[in-house]
Amino acid sequence: MKQKIAPAANPGAASGSSTRGGSAGGGRAAAVGGAGSDAGRGAGGSGSVPCSGPIATLSGALATGIVFMDDRGKRVNAHGGGIIKQGDTYYLHGEYFSETTTDNNFNGFAMYSSKDLATWKWEKLILPQQPSGLLGPKRKGERPHIVKCPSTGEYVLYAHAASEDYQTDKEGVYATSPSVNGDYSFAGALTNASGQTAAHSDMSAITDADKAYVITESGHIYTLAADCHSWVSDKAYSAVNGDSGGSESPTVFKAGDTYYWIGSYKTGWRANNNFYSTAPALSGPWTYRGFLAPVSDPKNNISNERTWLSQSTWVTPVSGCQGTVYVYWGDHWDGTQDTSAPGKHNALASYVFQPLMFSDTAISLPTYHSNWKLDVGAGTWSE
Repeated sequence: MKQKIAPAANPGAASGSSTRGGSAGGGRAAAVGGAGSDAGRGAGGSGSVPCSGPIATLSGALATGIVFMDDRGKRVNAHGGGIIKQGDTYYLHGEYFSETTTDNNFNGFAMYSSKDLATWKWEKLILPQQPSGLLGPKRKGERPHIVKCPSTGEYVLYAHAASEDYQTDKEGVYATSPSVNGDYSFAGALTNASGQTAAHSDMSAITDADKAYVITESGHIYTLAADCHSWVSDKAYSAVNGDSGGSESPTVFKAGDTYYWIGSYKTGWRANNNFYSTAPALSGPWTYRGFLAPVSDPKNNISNERTWLSQSTWVTPVSGCQGTVYVYWGDHWDGTQDTSAPGKHNALASYVFQPLMFSDTAISLPTYHSNWKLDVGAGTWSE
């Protein structure tokens, strides 16, 4: 068993390793993500970061993905979302799919908690279907992401709502809670001071230093107001779309001094060849870098290589006393290899959790690991 250790060296330096650690001084390696996270801890022997911690085993065949079971013995059912870390606990949140319907309409956003990203405790439906309105019956509600507002400490969940056809209307919405795993109060559409909505579908939300942002499909970054309840500017970065014509499932994170933006093609519930771009700052300039995983079918036909049958949604840094592992989370949607009717039973969707590989500023998922170990205390992984 050869251990892969994320080095504590300068992120841009040649290390001879296929993984990357956080910045040696700490603090900046994971500044992008759910605010309040301490996952930006630098490696080293200062003693400030204990090396003890859980060691998780993540197992799932390529054909099926990982089927996580919660503390109740039920399948973990939270997809298209994010993970926010508070203290030593990771809070996974996402779309909750009905086991009895096939329309994928909004049923609520669910949350689970874990110390090791493998053993999950059911928290609750943090935002259930509303009696009426944007997240009411016969509506879409997708891509929930939670941040801790830098200036207020309030937890804010952002998502997108839409009509059943995704076209009659679509808008970013938000909800708030005083605690990360509390009941979120729906506040309505996310608008600017003039009442203009963020009219997009797939989206994400991140914090970077003292600001918060909503990231949407097709390369848009919305800078949020200080209270995180509205947006103040919108700028589009077309480079991150590659040749997709408008990327979906935006997944943005920072490692070292580089920002990363992972996106996917628009192929419905079928997996495709996810791609990524890099930049020295959120404001760019963004440079398209190519595919994330091996590609044998550039036209996104059926194959196993399509980002290992997943669609990106989040990257979680796991930092410890020896380095940082950046864990890719992609959703393995129901029927992802089906060309006729994929995504009809997404309560059966599973997870693709894989360690990202770094080579200078390039990232990749070159090999699918069906069984690997994550040492949370050390910030390392092994097979």
